[in-house]
Amino acid sequence: MRVFLFFLLSIAATACATHVSNTPRGFWHTNRLDRRGEPIGRWNIYYDSVKAKPLTQGRYRHGQPVGRWRYYAPVGGLVRQERYRRHGLSDITYYHPNGQVARRGHARVANEPDGLHFYWFGEWFAYSETGSLLKVETYQNGKLIGSRRIQNL
Repeated sequence: MRVFLFFLLSIAATACATHVSNTPRGFWHTNRLDRRGEPIGRWNIYYDSVKAKPLTQGRYRHGQPVGRWRYYAPVGGLVRQERYRRHGLSDITYYHPNGQVARRGHARVANEPDGLHFYWFGEWFAYSETGSLLKVETYQNGKLIGSRRIQNL
């Protein structure tokens, strides 16, 4: 009888206690980790604690960023957008403060013996704040190998 009474009291005590957890539980929550501790699903990072000013928004799959990621300035404007593709490739767009495209090109992540490296490659297009093309730069393994200015007519 004493064991049964102790059992009932312990259940009542735990039922009355409130359990607050900072770890999201459902698939609809953001910033989750999988069983191995790798990020999974939607991720939102904010400048402030009230979550009014986003810093970064994107999605992870198996610990790797996938799809479209957006990076914002403290005042709220879009600074950069990346579109992750397969095999470590991504398309990157940088923006002027007025919202016009500033630069656009491709990048890749390479797993090398001394660690991960992020490289620009191929043609990168630079635009003015009014949206006109200014120059085209060519990169190979992150190094500028050529540049040509566009003549404005």
